[in-house]
Amino acid sequence: MSVTVLGVGNPIMGDDAVGLEVLKALRETRGDDGVEYVDGGTAGMELIPVVQDASRLLVLDAVVGDVPGAVVRLSGDQLPRLLSAKKLSPHQVGLLDVLTSARLLGGEPEMVEVVGVAPESVELRVGMSQCVAAAIDEAVAAASAVLDDWLA
Repeated sequence: MSVTVLGVGNPIMGDDAVGLEVLKALRETRGDDGVEYVDGGTAGMELIPVVQDASRLLVLDAVVGDVPGAVVRLSGDQLPRLLSAKKLSPHQVGLLDVLTSARLLGGEPEMVEVVGVAPESVELRVGMSQCVAAAIDEAVAAASAVLDDWLA
């Protein structure tokens, strides 16, 4: 079983960088635990091989929500329903395209979960808002709980 954590985001778009920051903190917290950590940045379709090679895929991203800084965990049937019902994240189209393409090419993860933080602003600027930066530890704990479940 291969477990991959994929952080996505754009570090020059304010809170959109949160997925990358959570990825960095999670990797530092967990050390060498046999998990592949991938900085997907804004790569889009180039991530298809990463998705295809993962048995279990955890995506870290900015996830649209009502309360900026709120940590959100999506799994199972919540994911496709939310992807089709409303804008989930600034990467929704890319993530949806990558997952669909992996499926069509005959290789998709058996499990996909998302841990994200609701952004306050995804305007062009370097640095995250205070409420989103303050949520990184909680997001790392949520992501670590997913990995602990998968690796148990």
